[in-house]
Amino acid sequence: MNSSSLAGSWTEQTPIGTVVVYATARGCCRVDLLGHSSRFSQPSLSESDTSHLALQQILEYLFGQRRSFDLPLDETIFTPFQRIVYRMASQIEFGQIRTYGELAQQLEKPAASRAIGGAMAHNPVPILIPCHRVVAADGRLTGYSAADGIQTKKWLLELEGHQVVGEKLV
Repeated sequence: MNSSSLAGSWTEQTPIGTVVVYATARGCCRVDLLGHSSRFSQPSLSESDTSHLALQQILEYLFGQRRSFDLPLDETIFTPFQRIVYRMASQIEFGQIRTYGELAQQLEKPAASRAIGGAMAHNPVPILIPCHRVVAADGRLTGYSAADGIQTKKWLLELEGHQVVGEKLV
């Protein structure tokens, strides 16, 4: 994706740090979770209704006022495998958890846990596609691509009612 295809972006400071949302004419295409210590300069893009709506919905979620999202995503940037995995992850409801292995079983490819983990690691729209709801089989919180990494994943899971000690669900 290049900047000429972007229709707009919005930036906001949130409880998990700076969040930047980007959209194309087709829908939201990227959510950057830049963390608390980020230095960010707003790109010179026009503001789009979709990027504004996406950021508004993310803020509602982060403040406990929303449990699901209803906005278009630009899926043209996903590989076919990512599209399938992200759709499965999007079906994980607020407060629910799945493991990489469970998603591999759902996909009917029991050996695909690592590939699913790889797709989650490259999720361009975290929160909107809730990859934070996918954990290791033993409850460990594995990598999260936000600037503050596992701390952000922990915060999001605790927001949804889970208890996390260290880097593991209890």
